[in-house]
Amino acid sequence: MKNLDQIRAANALNAAQGNTFKGVNDGGIVKKVPTMIRENGFLGALAFACEKGKENKPKNGDHHKVFEVILLHLKDVAVVEVDGSSVDALMAHVVDQSSAKLREITAQSMAYLSYLRRFASKEDEA
Repeated sequence: MKNLDQIRAANALNAAQGNTFKGVNDGGIVKKVPTMIRENGFLGALAFACEKGKENKPKNGDHHKVFEVILLHLKDVAVVEVDGSSVDALMAHVVDQSSAKLREITAQSMAYLSYLRRFASKEDEA
């Protein structure tokens, strides 16, 4: 049986393979998301990722991509129960949770991101 750190590391390694998380000016967006969560809370950072731009596509696409892999991890460790891999569905789910559950989601996401930021590469390094 794997422990949570093994699961987080495996999920992060899997998400980093085949994905680039570039960000603005090759900023390595994965390294910026934890700060956004600390500064604005999980809901604030998630709302930023869900913001829609032209043609109803995510305005902040790289943030959206990071939250897609966070969602996959949260589902894998059974912290959230969301149908599909929609970040918008994650937002709808999270706003209905208790404060304790939101803290659990935030803590699990931050722990996962600590692994993802080590494995994810910027586009120019891929």
